Amino acid sequence: MSSTDSLLALRHTIKSNARISYTKDEKETQSLAEATHLVLSSSTSLPKSSPTRLRKPNVTFTDPSSNPQDFFTLDAVYLAWLLRDAPGAEYMKQARENGLAVGFVSVTERKSVVDWLEGKVSDLERIAPLNGMSPLDLMED
Repeated sequence: MSSTDSLLALRHTIKSNARISYTKDEKETQSLAEATHLVLSSSTSLPKSSPTRLRKPNVTFTDPSSNPQDFFTLDAVYLAWLLRDAPGAEYMKQARENGLAVGFVSVTERKSVVDWLEGKVSDLERIAPLNGMSPLDLMED
């Protein structure tokens, strides 16, 4: 497993306005639904189904590797950002079309997640701690 923290990698990519692409079988694809990985930089390709540290509602667990079903996946968090300006109904439709019939960031919490990803806020209560690792250590591969 990569030591890259998927949530911080996504945030860094978004804040730096870097291109995010999708791959399947190591080949670029135009469809998030078809993709198996998100490419966040030239050296960071992560499975789109990777659990992030963003907890689902009413979850108190702090370790996504022990309870991955209690955390949003990388593609769910990315889709919340990608469709940040879409009306709620369109966002939910796109979430279903991208395989997230359940497990997508809710319409009501999407704005706070997007604000954190874009660096408009520095803290988001539902993000589990890094377990003593420095965010800089986690970003290096």
